[in-house]
Amino acid sequence: MHTRAEPTPDDPDDGPGDETADRRFDGPWLRFLAVALAGWSVAYGLDRVLLAAGSPVGAAAAFTHGYLLAPLVTAAILLDALSLAERNVAELGVFKWLYALAALMVPPVALVYYAHREWLRPDDETLLSDPT
Repeated sequence: MHTRAEPTPDDPDDGPGDETADRRFDGPWLRFLAVALAGWSVAYGLDRVLLAAGSPVGAAAAFTHGYLLAPLVTAAILLDALSLAERNVAELGVFKWLYALAALMVPPVALVYYAHREWLRPDDETLLSDPT
């Protein structure tokens, strides 16, 4: 017995079956992490390169990348790592906390987190498929 609706074999909205192979490993927090990191990069670039020091727009960009987007990147790293551990797919151990602390100061450390996450990717295809 399942608690969610099962797709029928003749359903045209199912799409190709190849896309579901990595769905369980690539959770929703990875997209959130990518968007937050891209936003941080843009705000940081605006603060450092394009805006004059001391201007109100520069202060808004500094506030955005320092106090809004850096904690969002940190939260996305933690939530992604914790969701992987909860589903018994990959366990990062103490590294998830080290990445989170480093991401508060330097959010591009999320790229190192992603590389570590991919290195831990399981080879077991049954773990990577959608549980039914």
